[in-house]
Amino acid sequence: MANNANQESHALYGAVVVRLMDRVMLCKTPDLPTGGFTIPGTAWADLVSRCSAPHFRTSAFLSVTADRDPTQEVTLSYHLMTDDALGYGVIGAKAVGRREGHAALDELAALFKKMFVEPPSKLNPKLVDVFVRPARDLMVRHSSGAAAGAADNKVMKVKLAVDEVKNMALDNVERVIQRGQRIDDIVQATDDLQFQAEGFQRNSRDLRNQMWWSSMKGRIMLTGAVSFMLMLFYFTFFAGNGSSKKTTTTTQAPSSSPA
Repeated sequence: MANNANQESHALYGAVVVRLMDRVMLCKTPDLPTGGFTIPGTAWADLVSRCSAPHFRTSAFLSVTADRDPTQEVTLSYHLMTDDALGYGVIGAKAVGRREGHAALDELAALFKKMFVEPPSKLNPKLVDVFVRPARDLMVRHSSGAAAGAADNKVMKVKLAVDEVKNMALDNVERVIQRGQRIDDIVQATDDLQFQAEGFQRNSRDLRNQMWWSSMKGRIMLTGAVSFMLMLFYFTFFAGNGSSKKTTTTTQAPSSSPA
């Protein structure tokens, strides 16, 4: 239960300010309500030991045991950043991401530098104790803002899901309309092709008739020419010879002998 609740929470449970030169914990905010687990001192000591190099940032996870069931582990997140001389760290719920954690660290560092203008070497835990209350208020504010942001994110996710479904429905409607238009276009194209095919058949039939008539005219003319030549040949050779024979027979009549 504690682990599930922690995963859903975006709370920040505490913060530390560390001097890098000797790794002295200058300030540690009291642990905020965690809801079923306690952050041990070893976890904070581990954060202090990791503040060793200037100008770096990191985020990772750590595990603590639940108060009611020591066998149950609760996963938390921690976030660290350092500048020239100081390190800042926060521990929060597992759901606190790098962006949220380091936004809180940046604001924590800016607030600390605004309150303490002395060189870090001159600071000590007693002098920095006045920073505990402002740092705790900052943690509470970021936790509340993260919770509100998480709720807004849930609402936004629902809205995005609704918009996605609506867009999908509209896309489907548009596709159906486009499909209907395409069917109409196909039907129109089919009609056009059928009309063109009928026209092609008519043209082919007319062309075939024209070619047949042209062929017949050629045959008729050829037949006429051949017939004319045959008739001419007949009249020239056969009919002319018959007339010549008749003329010869008529002119060669026998003469009577003298008495």
